Amino acid sequence: MQAPSIFFHLRLIAKISLAVAISATLALVAGLTLVGAEGGDSYAALIRSHSLTGEYLGPAMLLAGLMLVAIAGVATWMIALYSSHRIAGPLYRFSQNLKLAAASDAAPMLELRKGDALLAQAANVKLAVTGLREHYAAVRGAAGQARAALAAGDAANYAEAVKRLKALDDKVRI
Repeated sequence: MQAPSIFFHLRLIAKISLAVAISATLALVAGLTLVGAEGGDSYAALIRSHSLTGEYLGPAMLLAGLMLVAIAGVATWMIALYSSHRIAGPLYRFSQNLKLAAASDAAPMLELRKGDALLAQAANVKLAVTGLREHYAAVRGAAGQARAALAAGDAANYAEAVKRLKALDDKVRI
């Protein structure tokens, strides 16, 4: 399931790169068109046109270059932001799911968005949360059994409940 996501990102980057390249070409052609004055019929008009082109070519190319760097920077920033949200979002949901599991047995877990990364890890987090909830339920059950046996003065049931609690504790420590 990772391959389509990677392919999607590569296609997105290719489209943005193509757009930046087309923008660069259009900016350079527009800059040269605006800077290049029409030649004339006479030698003097041709020389004047050439000197104006030479005079304005440097600033025009600098302006076009700065504009292209700005476009490429914004495009790169947008790709980085989009990609980081597809990873940071799932990590945030993982932490919230663990907090919900520790706080309540009945709280529903937060699902990942359709295009998020880390979908395989989300399944592992769900398994971990389910195991955590089952462990908490088993500890509460054994503690309740121990409390009831202690209150009733039943040493055999109390010993069995403490044995279950120790087994649960050993399971966690492994």
